[in-house]
Amino acid sequence: MKSQIDKTEFMEIPAELLLEPTTPKCTHCEHAITQETAFCPECGYPEKGTEQDVAKFYARRAMAKNQNRDAAEKINSARNTLFVIAGVVMLFGFISFFRYDDFTLLIANFIVCSIYILLGFWTKQKPLIALLLGLLLYVTTVVISAIIDPVTLLGGILWKVLIIGYLGKGIYSASSIKQEHE
Repeated sequence: MKSQIDKTEFMEIPAELLLEPTTPKCTHCEHAITQETAFCPECGYPEKGTEQDVAKFYARRAMAKNQNRDAAEKINSARNTLFVIAGVVMLFGFISFFRYDDFTLLIANFIVCSIYILLGFWTKQKPLIALLLGLLLYVTTVVISAIIDPVTLLGGILWKVLIIGYLGKGIYSASSIKQEHE
């Protein structure tokens, strides 16, 4: 004869014993950690740290957030610089066309203007590469202009320095953001 199982026996077992043991999680990011973990390997939160360690953790996060905000502003300024260069190139293309009646100058300036615009939009996805290419294109056009007519090198030197400065700051900021994410 089969023995019958008394259902009341199972109800007497405490619920804590029936649950699987839970793995400890980081207080900040809820990443799985071990009991011995002093700092979360994912976010760096000091699980076994003092109040001072926790305060340092949040202070570092706040500083990094501010640096990213500043970097994003510099990248945005560099992006706007690319758009301004595109407008100036197109303006000089029209001026050159009407002054010299040279359609090839207009076409060349239109192509360069289009490249600057595309690079400006590309800074949303790949800011470092787009800004590097924009700076390279700008320096190349300045050098070619200086080879053709050396007087153009000194003409607008302040604007050239400002443009290179804005693009350089954007490149530096994009580089620092990229290093943080690696």
